[in-house]
Amino acid sequence: MYEDNASEITVEYVREGEDLHRLITGSDAFPEIRIDYSNIPPDKRGGSAVRLLCASNLYCFAGTLAAALTARGADVKSMTGKATALKEKDEIRRTKITEIALSIDVALYEKDMPVFEKCKKIMQRGCLITYSLEDAIEIKYEINTIKP
Repeated sequence: MYEDNASEITVEYVREGEDLHRLITGSDAFPEIRIDYSNIPPDKRGGSAVRLLCASNLYCFAGTLAAALTARGADVKSMTGKATALKEKDEIRRTKITEIALSIDVALYEKDMPVFEKCKKIMQRGCLITYSLEDAIEIKYEINTIKP
């Protein structure tokens, strides 16, 4: 274990009745995430945790890619992405996430294509979140360029 490099992040959970859930993040950028099921039928409430996991993977991967491109002098005009989770049943019929596919489109000028190709190779190793999950969940990456 690499204790000298250890750092800790804590998120707190508060349930306020059956319909409202709060995640207190301690982040200046988003101090709280509210999940409010008021007026949402019970059969439409599923999937929130999977969506949060997808969002975490997508945000971390896109941010890491943008930082890698910028650090090497590329001018990132825009970036969009999508994360898709695949759920399957295991051998004892529990549902689990078996795959997360990340797809990122980066708008770059032609002059930045050599940097993009280098960063694309680097990003096949993942980011903090995807790398942390890859022993349990297959992570697939698709990184494309689009015209600005």
